[in-house]
Amino acid sequence: MTISSVVRRRPLPQLELPEAIVAQGRHAIVLRWLLSRALTLAILVFGHESDVTGDVKYYARSLHQLVEGGSLRTTLQEYPLPVFGVIGPQFLLGFFNQVAFVILFVLSMLAVDAAFTGLLWRGDGRRRGDATNLWLWFVPAMGPLAYFRFDLVPAVLAGGAVLAAIRRPALAGALTALGAALKLWPAVMLPTFLIRRGDRRRVLAGFVGTGVLVGGIALAIGGISRTLSPLRWQGARGLQIESVAATPLMLARMVHPVGTWDMHISQYKAFELFGPGVQLTTRITTVLTVLGGLLLVLLWWRAHSAATVSAGTLGWLFLATALVVTVTNKTLSPQYLLWLGGPAAALAVRAPADQAVRTFARVLLVTAVATHVVFPIGYNALLKTHSFMPVVTLALAARNLLLLWLTWYAVRQVWTQTGRAR
Repeated sequence: MTISSVVRRRPLPQLELPEAIVAQGRHAIVLRWLLSRALTLAILVFGHESDVTGDVKYYARSLHQLVEGGSLRTTLQEYPLPVFGVIGPQFLLGFFNQVAFVILFVLSMLAVDAAFTGLLWRGDGRRRGDATNLWLWFVPAMGPLAYFRFDLVPAVLAGGAVLAAIRRPALAGALTALGAALKLWPAVMLPTFLIRRGDRRRVLAGFVGTGVLVGGIALAIGGISRTLSPLRWQGARGLQIESVAATPLMLARMVHPVGTWDMHISQYKAFELFGPGVQLTTRITTVLTVLGGLLLVLLWWRAHSAATVSAGTLGWLFLATALVVTVTNKTLSPQYLLWLGGPAAALAVRAPADQAVRTFARVLLVTAVATHVVFPIGYNALLKTHSFMPVVTLALAARNLLLLWLTWYAVRQVWTQTGRAR
């Protein structure tokens, strides 16, 4: 039995409320958003998931060191310089206080989430369509982590770019450039928006214009060394324990947990794997990244050769690109799943009532829950020779298998739809 056959032909589940308080239109969606987000934050408090706050506290400590005389070139050097525009205002408004910064950061992410929910609702025709339902479920499935990483911002920018691709290609290009300025990966999405011949100039105008403005400011402030530091940082990282490529070694460690493999936080602030087979696996990820790039070039060429390219095909191509980049990389953190939620919800707007989109959405929700189980719920057990370590390792392996399935499914949809257009 395949995953596709398990997912039946019915709409995505809706967040239901007692009929007495169900309103129509805007009030209903606001109420459902408040309910689901209250649930997400309740998980933080009652589920004892305080581990998710670590990165935000790290942002605060880094900013505090900067204002006390630190160097901009070494502060948060793993992130592009424009990230300071996302986290700096909360630090200033909180008067350099860490607790105030954490609260303001979460509130700002909630505001981004609310704005994107509103866009999806408008795209759904001001009703509870598949796009709105997917996003309302996706954030609680990811858990409080969604509000304690700024990855939510590029994820929403990516979703906005998919929404704008057909009617406002220049805006799609600008949003892609902003996303790339914050997290680098959205830059590989640019070829997707260049597929439609009549939109290329406007997409490029939006992308280049925004990129030159933001990049020029970053270059003027931090210099060439600070501008390139995120690329050097990512290239030097080792094999992260949650990556798809590390799965066989993690399963082997589950069988031989003592003395063979070690895992600890590296100088790159991530839990990496050390031991037999790690160097070979890292080299394999380099080969897989190249092969993944060739596959994307083939998909882009196939879409370029098609007579017409629909908004739905562009959405599938966007998801396929994000997934191929994710599963072939040597690094994979829990917040990377956020990158898929925004574009998937936007695709549900552009391809309403599409069974393939619903199938993808359901499996994506299961993948988000599995990610939540791994981090933060089972992460401590995963790192140690805990009695629950095998259970969490199997959950991680299952999550990565689901990611591979999602990749295959998105690639197949692009291949099929571009074949019909040809």
